[in-house]
Amino acid sequence: MSEQSAPTMRPYGRQILICNHGDCASSAEAEALFQQAVQWNRDTGLNRLRNPHRVKCSLVDCLGVCQKGPILAIYPDGIWYHSVDSAGLERIYREHILGGTPVEDLIFHRLYPPGQEPAYPPQVRGDAPLDVDPALAAAPAPSAADSIAASAANAKERDDAANQRRQSARRNRQKKGLVIVNTGEGKGKTTAALGVMTRAWGRKMKVGVIQFLKHENARFGEIKAAERMGNIDWINTGDGWTWTSADMDETTARARHAWSIAQERILHGGYDLFILDEFTYPLHYGWLDANEVLAWLEEHKPPMLHLIITGRYAPQNLIEFADLVTEMRAIKHPFADQGIRAQPGVEY
Repeated sequence: MSEQSAPTMRPYGRQILICNHGDCASSAEAEALFQQAVQWNRDTGLNRLRNPHRVKCSLVDCLGVCQKGPILAIYPDGIWYHSVDSAGLERIYREHILGGTPVEDLIFHRLYPPGQEPAYPPQVRGDAPLDVDPALAAAPAPSAADSIAASAANAKERDDAANQRRQSARRNRQKKGLVIVNTGEGKGKTTAALGVMTRAWGRKMKVGVIQFLKHENARFGEIKAAERMGNIDWINTGDGWTWTSADMDETTARARHAWSIAQERILHGGYDLFILDEFTYPLHYGWLDANEVLAWLEEHKPPMLHLIITGRYAPQNLIEFADLVTEMRAIKHPFADQGIRAQPGVEY
């Protein structure tokens, strides 16, 4: 048997959780502490540190315990504090976060007995000690009122900048045909594109779809819906899920043929919206040269044509070329987690 390597630990920083459920203390008190903690992080630079020393703060609906509030928990230390006010929060930052010594008189619960706490990853790995400017650490902590005021000022600054961008966009009245890419490992890439298709069809725009992988005789639900809606050009050109193809020469030829059809439709179809479904795969697997495809689009795509490209593994040059890129990230999947296979009306 081969010798196993020692387990490694994810480099993470401390998390400060403040309960704003409202049973132990008012949500307003929790919000004030949160704003004070956020401002403290900014003033000391703790929020700019890399893991494992970066300190994050979050409001949570409930920490699962009730005590004299406000309640604050620190992970991975597993320590709960109660009766935390502005002064108490300053002590927790100075003594616990910066100094490494919990504030004993504010603790009402420990997840681990003293001396049996889990090893903190930075200490196990021998990382460099936390490096905070002593002048910042010794500076007066921001009051809750000052923190809220600073947060409001920052929010106003962001709102003003957003309003300026909106007003500038209205003045310019700029419009263009967008190149939109839906990529990533999660489901929903084609589904999102078909949502835009439905919206465009509702606006009486001319819409076309070409699918690069799905079999030319496929009869999925979206195809049947498009037929019922009418006035949607739909073309299937693939031979199934082509990365398992028994004849890759045929698969490659089909992809190139589909691109020639797409080029003709883009040039002469008069579309307002055209969808290249699963087009990233011919680019990713090298059936088509991505640089040549993008050069052609840059030269020949009508200025007001909206083009949507879907599929995993979008090449970096396509991402840079596009106006809008969305990455779908898989969090849970019914097949992987429960063994539930694809179902009509949901997946196809």
